Amino acid sequence: MKQDQRATGRKSTNSAAGFSLIELMVALALGLLVVAAMIGLFAGNKATYAANEALARVQENGRFAMELLKRETRAVNFYGTCAAQIPIRNHLNDCGNEFTAIFDDIRSVVGWEFLGTGLGDTYNALATEADLVPAAGNRNDWQVAYDGGSFDLPAFLDGRVVPGSDVLMLRSIEPIPATTVTPPHAQADADIDLTQASTLDNNELTFVTNCTTGADLFQNTAASNAATLTAAATGCAAPRPGNRGLNWSAAYGDTMQVFRVRSQALYIGYNATSEEPGLWRAVISPTAAEPVRYEELVAGVETLQVLYGYSLPADQGGDGQTVDFWVTADGVPDWDFVIGLRLAMTLRSSENMGADALRRTFDLVATQFEHPQDGRLRQPFTTSISLRNQQLVL
Repeated sequence: MKQDQRATGRKSTNSAAGFSLIELMVALALGLLVVAAMIGLFAGNKATYAANEALARVQENGRFAMELLKRETRAVNFYGTCAAQIPIRNHLNDCGNEFTAIFDDIRSVVGWEFLGTGLGDTYNALATEADLVPAAGNRNDWQVAYDGGSFDLPAFLDGRVVPGSDVLMLRSIEPIPATTVTPPHAQADADIDLTQASTLDNNELTFVTNCTTGADLFQNTAASNAATLTAAATGCAAPRPGNRGLNWSAAYGDTMQVFRVRSQALYIGYNATSEEPGLWRAVISPTAAEPVRYEELVAGVETLQVLYGYSLPADQGGDGQTVDFWVTADGVPDWDFVIGLRLAMTLRSSENMGADALRRTFDLVATQFEHPQDGRLRQPFTTSISLRNQQLVL
């Protein structure tokens, strides 16, 4: 009996033995393989999600930027509710500088071309992030052809535009509702008396018209929010351009409309806080308090390229409705005959997404544009816009 008990005890002890060292090592190896596979799957899913989110953000910003540019450009050369454009009396001084191009009474679209980014050119100067940072003192890197001459980039944009990008200048008008003349009014009167306060600031650019006999573009020298409009003579000193001291083009009556003039430069700037390029706007409102207001519109826009659709004059075979050729801002023969725009830009992700390490090249309206080798996602956007108010409608 005792022998049976001893045998039974040994059997019980042997059955409780654990894994061998080899079995434990195999189990640990298999466990590590499973964990590594799970970590790899998680990391892959996370990278895919981040890449999809970055691409979606790039596409969203690109679509928004394009729609914004379309809206702004389609408003140029609008002269109120007039059925046809009538001659405008431009009271503004010709100061012999870039303001001559900006405040031309009939040319509400003008631009500055960054030299070396024209048709057929390749621009590859953006090798690092530091190359995107604007530098002051290089205004002559941008040029606009104007009346047989040229102008450098406006001084208020010096040190603000990312190298390699063009600048687009637009002018439009905004109606001031329920505001017209309190008669009587004569052409030689110093002031135009209004039915209510104008909401205009002192020295703000203003446009008035009755759509039949008169239209005037001037800098309103009346006090802010006054119930009068004044175009008193002033010099070219700030806030320029100032007025020449002309009489009004008409003896306005209660059919006169009053408009606020909006001049803005659209360009690629650089946000030093976020360290990101983007689409910016400089709103030119020549008042003493705020001559220029700078606003960032869309982040992540890295470059802007612009071509201008030129319709030949009638004596050269043009019809005012068809673009005969596309040209850069430094080669426009006459801005009166620009009837369309082609805009191209590239947008980038805000983070390094581990994309290919090669420098990518995009065709932006016939300019080959190389981008930094930084692993960011990039996508080009291109659109063509008809300037309806510039076209001759038969």
